Amino acid sequence: MKEIFNLKNLAYFTIMAMPLYIFRFSILGVPTNVFEILAIVSISLFFIRVVGSKIKLEGSKTYLMPIIMVLAGLLISALYNDAHQSGFGIIKSWFIIPIVFSWISLQLSEDRKDILKAMHGSAFLVACLSLLYFIAGETTFDGRLQAFYNSPNFLAMFLAPSIMIGVFLLKENKKIYSMTLSVMLVSLYLTQSYASWIAVFIAMILLLFLKKDLLKRNFILILMLIFILFFSLQKGTDKLNRFTNMEERSSAASRMMIWSSAMKIGLDNPAIGIGPGNFQNKYLEYQKYFPPYLEWAVPQPHNLFLAFWLQAGVLGIVGFLWILFLWFRKFIQKNEKQKEDYICLGIIIYIMVHGLFDTTYFKNDLAIIFWLIIFYYEKHLSQGDRCGEYFNRKCKTKA
Repeated sequence: MKEIFNLKNLAYFTIMAMPLYIFRFSILGVPTNVFEILAIVSISLFFIRVVGSKIKLEGSKTYLMPIIMVLAGLLISALYNDAHQSGFGIIKSWFIIPIVFSWISLQLSEDRKDILKAMHGSAFLVACLSLLYFIAGETTFDGRLQAFYNSPNFLAMFLAPSIMIGVFLLKENKKIYSMTLSVMLVSLYLTQSYASWIAVFIAMILLLFLKKDLLKRNFILILMLIFILFFSLQKGTDKLNRFTNMEERSSAASRMMIWSSAMKIGLDNPAIGIGPGNFQNKYLEYQKYFPPYLEWAVPQPHNLFLAFWLQAGVLGIVGFLWILFLWFRKFIQKNEKQKEDYICLGIIIYIMVHGLFDTTYFKNDLAIIFWLIIFYYEKHLSQGDRCGEYFNRKCKTKA
């Protein structure tokens, strides 16, 4: 029983509980949520065990400077634009806690593949629950599945990375992963998130050409058939017609208008930005420069890179791009790549490609996914002869 209730498994459980951020409440006036409390408990227990030890933090400084740049950019922008309440909340919930929790989770894990499996398990449970919403007729006004998320795109962004995890783990247990993938693919289709479909397709095609595998051709064929099937089933729908015809009120036309507004906002506030969580207000403020908006409720600029620039200024976007550069450099420099490496590459590619059309970071669960993948290559903590069980039981090595 003690082997079940340990810090490592608490971290895995917390990863699986990512969607519980939707259950929000306040403690002493500070907004928080169920997932955040679980993450804070994991972080606290981790550092309680570290205190007084002679553990050296090896290989943990790679991303330190760019992370400091991102946090500094967010803080400066929040202070300068008087976005104190929303800004500090975003820094806490979408940056500090995800960064620290993701880092300690990977230090605790003896087999890092278990982290990916926990992510996949979480997405599978969400997909199952989402299908229950669909069966109950709970969809958006245009028939798209969003379950308990605020948007179908949010559901798609959460499911997509785990679909790639399932594809690459399929050989380990074909029955289990075929079942989980089927459920997640059906849920992804029902979101009708074209940007997510295209991003998954591009990421998987790139991976399958990079990964030398005997089943590569079969995987590509199956993937292409699924991609064609998804869009074939959309034939004749209003959404696809608007998308292909680029009508005035299509989602593509709306995106173009949002990007135009976001670019003007950015060019007017290039160095410091507008403050985290402040895009909606600025977007409405800038309406006077454009024809009537097609969408009025727009909390994010529907572009990952614009989001970092606008909300964290030059420091933030440079820090973010630096993090991506360092990650890709680590991937390229690794000599013997395992399939988990390609899974992580696929997820990063997906985040970047879909990030051209949506904001694939600024949510609790998406932030956790991002940092888990970013820290995947970081070295474990060490204490002389590394004690692998140190964080799951008391280490016998004397401090």
